[in-house]
Amino acid sequence: MTLSFLSLLALAAAGASAFSIGRTANPASRSAALTGRDTSGLTPGCKNTPTSRKCWGQYDINTNYYDTIFHTGRTVEYWLNVEEIDCAPDGYKRKCMVANGTMPGPAITADWGDDVVVHVTNNIATNGTAIHFHGIRQLNNNQYDGTPGVTQCPIPPGESMTYKFHASQYGTSMWHSHFSVQYSMGLHGPLVINGPATADYDEDLGSVFMTDWGHETEFDIWATVATFNVTFDGALTGLVNGLNTGNCTDAPANERDPNCLNEGKKFELAFEAGKKYRLRIINIATEAWFQFSIDGHRMTVIAADLVPIVPYETDSVLVNMGQRYDIIVEANAAPDDYWLRSGFVSSCIPNGAPENITGIVRYNKDSTKTPTSVSTVVRQAFCLDESAASVVPWLPIDVTNMNGGISSENVTGEYQDKKFLRWSFNMAEGGFMWTNWSEPALGDVVSGNLGAIPKSDNVFPVGLSNPSTAAPSKNTSSELDWTILVLEELTPIPGISHPMHLHGHDFVVLASGIAKWDGTTDAWQFKNPLRRDTAVLPPNGHIVLGWPLDNPGIWALHCHIPWHSSQGFAATILESPSLITGSGATSDWTKDGAPQCEKWNKWYPTSPYKQDDSGI
Repeated sequence: MTLSFLSLLALAAAGASAFSIGRTANPASRSAALTGRDTSGLTPGCKNTPTSRKCWGQYDINTNYYDTIFHTGRTVEYWLNVEEIDCAPDGYKRKCMVANGTMPGPAITADWGDDVVVHVTNNIATNGTAIHFHGIRQLNNNQYDGTPGVTQCPIPPGESMTYKFHASQYGTSMWHSHFSVQYSMGLHGPLVINGPATADYDEDLGSVFMTDWGHETEFDIWATVATFNVTFDGALTGLVNGLNTGNCTDAPANERDPNCLNEGKKFELAFEAGKKYRLRIINIATEAWFQFSIDGHRMTVIAADLVPIVPYETDSVLVNMGQRYDIIVEANAAPDDYWLRSGFVSSCIPNGAPENITGIVRYNKDSTKTPTSVSTVVRQAFCLDESAASVVPWLPIDVTNMNGGISSENVTGEYQDKKFLRWSFNMAEGGFMWTNWSEPALGDVVSGNLGAIPKSDNVFPVGLSNPSTAAPSKNTSSELDWTILVLEELTPIPGISHPMHLHGHDFVVLASGIAKWDGTTDAWQFKNPLRRDTAVLPPNGHIVLGWPLDNPGIWALHCHIPWHSSQGFAATILESPSLITGSGATSDWTKDGAPQCEKWNKWYPTSPYKQDDSGI
């Protein structure tokens, strides 16, 4: 993969926003045009049941979860033991990095309004680690975002870190390592926050992870992919919920690879005729686009990432890396065995066995038959998202308050290093992002020493930088400011899409297209635009993202293809730093962050693995 440059255009509304730092405070409303949907049939205190999924106690599907921050008074607590083990998810033995011995790792489950505590112990002898809770807003809680070199030092071997966050949203997400390519090695798991839904269903069958998979470790592949002008030719196969089958019998017995154990199996689900099932579809791949489907069944899509949407019916759903979709499937087909298909989109990148990345849906749970069902889904030819016209947020939010108009700056760059492939992203000097694991930027932010943050952290400042400019109260939508970013992919090579993920926020997608931005806003969708935390930057095209300045912190913005983020395709958004100093982040950094950095800096000089990527 060869790159000329990538451009980031920044369109920031003038002015500033202010709000209470308290975790129980309601941040400013996002839009003057927020309107509720039909609430008939919803009674205060109604129960969430198979026939009333829109209910959730004193709240419901129409509650504005950005403004309404409530606490159940309950804390759920989890322990993750991170280690490197031998595994054979498709029958071939290799090294994996996992939590609690499984891949995917244990589910972290909470209810909307709970507090979540996760204790992580690192038992990988040669690596640090850090756990990120993907899509979680982390409101005024930047210090637990889990991004090494940005919000924390990595957890050194033999040490632990406790993460804490409030479940202010609900829906489907995941936790995963944010240290180098560890999540591709298996260090990931479901994160489910129970809450209301936009359509009724009988049973929740949980998460379905889809990923590509190979028989070399991702750290070995990275050593090659990092090299300038060397492409990743795709994985050998893939997994559905950490499982798949392989074939070790093609070669004569004396020529077989001893690591090929032929012990793989398919992931299976059991359906009961007439029931409606909720599935939580997650793409945790390294570099793979999926078009999920189940032979003989249609589906109703009810959420995209952590955003409930107006339900729509389809026969498949496109899921890009880092994205999640909640779907409802009715068991209304003839009772039989059916293929559950990840739907690997081969037009995006090759795979050694794209049609074998499957699971099985059985109407008789005791059946052992191999399904004979045939897919009628037309596979997509482009590596894009689901249509924005289909993915309509249930809670309507209009972007109407860019108070100061629009200003823009086109920042481009070229390679500094001709030996290794690096992406130039919002860096005028043509550099690439390279954080310092030993000195995370948040430490400089909480100390008020912004000038100490190195240029290689690729910081893009938005919002308040001077406390004296803060208004005493800004709590109406017309006063809350938004940041608008136009991202353009200007490489000379066609066909590469980039799933862009922002920490600390849901963003709106005002526009996107397979072409350079024309400099106008005429076609932008300001009325209830698509809203999520991960969206595709089209090949040789542009995407326009926006979010309100309501969550002070230093937040990573990056491509969710690990090769690309490791190659520097990332930036850090420094949002309203003056509101971080003196907040909870400061005391937590002093109590937890700084001591952990001392432990890391004591161990790291002895580490056999030195930083050879961007750090995130």
